[in-house]
Amino acid sequence: MKTNLLSIVISLFASQAFAQSTITLESFSLEPQTPATEAQPSSNAGAAASELETCLTDPTNCTSADYQSGSTFSLEDVVNLAIVDHEEVAQQVSSAGARAGISTTEPLPSVDMEILFDYNSDRVRDDQLSQLVDLAKLLKSERFNDYRFLFLGHTDAKGSASYNENLSARRAESVASLVRNMGGLPVDRTLASGMGFTRLKTPSDPLNGQNRRVQLVLVPR
Repeated sequence: MKTNLLSIVISLFASQAFAQSTITLESFSLEPQTPATEAQPSSNAGAAASELETCLTDPTNCTSADYQSGSTFSLEDVVNLAIVDHEEVAQQVSSAGARAGISTTEPLPSVDMEILFDYNSDRVRDDQLSQLVDLAKLLKSERFNDYRFLFLGHTDAKGSASYNENLSARRAESVASLVRNMGGLPVDRTLASGMGFTRLKTPSDPLNGQNRRVQLVLVPR
């Protein structure tokens, strides 16, 4: 009985400490784990990360229906949503100079990610953290230095528009905050907004679970 009680106390203390602390990449073991009886899961995790990178950087070769975006956003769309400042974008476009020109109307690179939450909750479930670790590792790499990361929350069509917009915004901010802390990214490079059910992935089936997602959009900076 004493042993069981001690185990429960330790478990509760660990859960609270995890929830209240800042999560970084160093909080997780990033070395491949290859126990004799379970070598395959580590291999799958590496493949998933590679697939995510391909879909984000080379959409034409993205073969994952899960990662393929259900909606597109241009730089102009992001400005109209008041996520980034119009004058800032105008200055970017006019001073693109030596690097590739910035288009305000072409679709920005993006992927959809299924990140699960409990009902009516904006707290990312613990079993979803591993994929956010992979994402944070990817986004902190040098190839993404010229981008900000916009996380857009989407819902299905169940419930009112205001409820879903608020919930999707809170969930998007939760994901952005975790990725920011895990990767050591600055606040001004990790943006978040809620779309509610205005951009359904499956419009013909508005209650489909595929509509409940977090979309990552790369925004030039």
